[in-house]
Amino acid sequence: MAKLTFYGGVGEIGGNKILAEADGARVWLDFGMSFGQSNLYFDDFLQPKRYNGVVDFIEMGLLPELPDMNGFYRQDYLSHAGMAVEPAHAYDAVFLSHAHADHANYIHFLRGDIPIYAMDVTKLMLAAMEETSGGGSFCDFLNLKESFKLRPSARGEGLTKVKGEEAKVAREFRGLSGGERIAVGDIEIEAVPVNHSLPGACGYLIHTSQGVIAYTGDLRFHGYAGELTREFVRRAAEAKPIALICEGTRIDQKEGPTEDDVQEKVAGVVQKTKNLVIANYPWKDIERLRSFHEVARTTGRKLALNLKQAYLLRRLEGSDAGAPSLDDKNIAIYVDRKGWGLITKTDQAAYPDNVVKQDYATWEREFLERPNCVTCDDIHRNQGQYIVRIDFFDLTDLVNIRPDAGSSYIWSKTEPFDEEAEIEQYRVENWLEHFGLMPYEKAHVSGHASGVEINRSIESINPKALFPVHTEHPELFAVPKGVEIIIPEKGREYQI
Repeated sequence: MAKLTFYGGVGEIGGNKILAEADGARVWLDFGMSFGQSNLYFDDFLQPKRYNGVVDFIEMGLLPELPDMNGFYRQDYLSHAGMAVEPAHAYDAVFLSHAHADHANYIHFLRGDIPIYAMDVTKLMLAAMEETSGGGSFCDFLNLKESFKLRPSARGEGLTKVKGEEAKVAREFRGLSGGERIAVGDIEIEAVPVNHSLPGACGYLIHTSQGVIAYTGDLRFHGYAGELTREFVRRAAEAKPIALICEGTRIDQKEGPTEDDVQEKVAGVVQKTKNLVIANYPWKDIERLRSFHEVARTTGRKLALNLKQAYLLRRLEGSDAGAPSLDDKNIAIYVDRKGWGLITKTDQAAYPDNVVKQDYATWEREFLERPNCVTCDDIHRNQGQYIVRIDFFDLTDLVNIRPDAGSSYIWSKTEPFDEEAEIEQYRVENWLEHFGLMPYEKAHVSGHASGVEINRSIESINPKALFPVHTEHPELFAVPKGVEIIIPEKGREYQI
């Protein structure tokens, strides 16, 4: 008998953590962060204590308290908190559907010897997230940085903390290609690519002796790779699944605009803008980047990416993510002022290159020598030549760029979905008002399928049982005749 237990993604959008058990194998489908649960207790200035390891997260319901968690969570955290540690891991694998935080971030807390699988592009994206995190957040994705470990001091007697590269231990993290099947014990798990608001997303078909369990991950049907999602539906229907675990973020919404509509809207704004165009879109959304890049190309501008997004594009070079090349003539790399702000200083005698580079992290320095890097001064002098990406955390750059009258701002992200997001938007609008960028334009579409598309897909797949997840409205799923809908409860085991 196959079993499913839902530890996240139940009655909420995100936080997916689903345990599937069949034929002696125990695998997790995603292990993500629940934003809703986290926001009940924490914010940017109130964070769990690292020295407590998993204790704060389990206490506040962010991580599941499992009977065998000492064979699941990372040993350095458990040991330091005085908790038992098992010599062998208790689960066979974790399969990630994509690199969004609500599906992937909490693999940080897992043992390093538990195999983690994801599409090759997802692996690259998680590597970029880990390497650009600055080491201050919970981002041990591909490498586990051992904490609370001591070694003999190199400078004499006593002990010292193990830090930096010395603390890194590579996880057992494996990249997948589309259609690849991985044997885990007596079951096989097949990765099937889908389209979402970042590259590398996939759903899974879990082949067991009882039948196939299908998991959608997050998906949408529009976008540059919408055919991938339609192919997933075809493959799932052919498999005649005994269970379908289906996301329903937008189950209460009708079909709406597409990525093509976003590109058209952005093009209209850029064409009527005399000076600078400033845009804020998700840094991992390569399809949105492509839309802005295409508009830059057709309007004779350059899309100026910040260093973090430039690093992501470099990581994705040679992959099937569809990202433009950093050397493209319509791409510029915006090097913002950091540290002492020396990037715009021209006195080489006073501030030689090696001193300027000290303002930047090691991963950022490679971009300072590229011929297409630009500074705030370059953008200010040539405002009609650029579309510059500036997100919430870089709004202070407007003080240096100083957009002239006749500039535009495009909000190309989701609308605020909670109180904290509303506060963020309020602050954004204060900055825009100060720099004469109000009113601003909005151009965004969701990374999730509409209710009409979801219900149409369920009808095509025709599973024996349907488990709605990643939704606040599971009751709105339209179930075809003969399909049993099971609205899961958190922590409850379901036999299928």
